[in-house]
Amino acid sequence: MAKGKIGVAVIVVLAILGAAVLTGAAATQVDQVVYITRSKACGCSAKTVKDADALVNQNFTGPRHALLKRIDYDTDRQAAVPYIGEYRLIQLPALLFLDARGNLLWMKAGDLSEPEITAQLGKFGM
Repeated sequence: MAKGKIGVAVIVVLAILGAAVLTGAAATQVDQVVYITRSKACGCSAKTVKDADALVNQNFTGPRHALLKRIDYDTDRQAAVPYIGEYRLIQLPALLFLDARGNLLWMKAGDLSEPEITAQLGKFGM
């Protein structure tokens, strides 16, 4: 009798652990990539923005393009401000990888680099 109860308890614990692992895996899936840029950048930031735009355009094609939400701070400030506030962005351009619940999985602001973006895309299976 006691062995039967222990066996059931072990199965229940394994089921709970399995559900936790599945939930954790789902939480790390990128649901949306938000790219906040500036079309009217000037001075030294203009080159940074231009390079970042080219990098995003190059890396978010095909199936990845569907994940991308591009926001121009200079023409659509109202759309950008909630992201800037919630994720405490102090520099643009910014690239945010979010899960389905809007949780931040990865972020890079300022100078975007090809190796960093490539590594993150690989990490999330994209």
